[in-house]
Amino acid sequence: MEIPAFFVVYDRKAVKLTDGRFTNISVSPGERMYEFHKTLGESLDRDYEGPVVMIDCNSFSEREFCEKVMKNMRIRGYEIWFMTYINTVEDVFDAFNKDAGLVFAPYHFIDSDAELRDICDVSDSVVPTIFVHKGRAVLPGGRTGDVRDVLEKLVRIGFYRNCILDMDDSLDQYSWTVISEDYPSTIPFLDGGYSKEGFENIITPYLL
Repeated sequence: MEIPAFFVVYDRKAVKLTDGRFTNISVSPGERMYEFHKTLGESLDRDYEGPVVMIDCNSFSEREFCEKVMKNMRIRGYEIWFMTYINTVEDVFDAFNKDAGLVFAPYHFIDSDAELRDICDVSDSVVPTIFVHKGRAVLPGGRTGDVRDVLEKLVRIGFYRNCILDMDDSLDQYSWTVISEDYPSTIPFLDGGYSKEGFENIITPYLL
């Protein structure tokens, strides 16, 4: 299933959709703002019954979890998958509300392996998200490493479901094939022009 992702910002006392973008390690809101419910309704097919990914631009901009988007965002009829800035297990408690089915947490922002283990212990609905830059996984502290090594580490900790965000399609096809065979619960997060075989779900940013 192809799952649409939307960049969301809380601006002038209202939640809005925006033409945001991913940088190598983070998320930036766009310059254009759109009315949330009207634009979302126009963007999704009437017969679409899958989840919708909401990317919390405010928290990424502030480099800490802030509740502005999550607290004020309401969507009826769709399960929300929420991507936001997670640093500690306390952020996980704050990020979930009654509408969020999964929380996607960029791996390189999580404070430590100890926090990873605590996060895994308290919730099976957190999905560590590996950002890929030039075919390499972005690690804490700005270093890079092998994507498969990071996946293996996350699985050993206990995360059976992970996400790989590869917006420039720089991860080689051999790695994708190995990942689909050895880590079939992985969710690719890709630009709209790319697709990968062997995965149940693929997340794609919706072009506003």
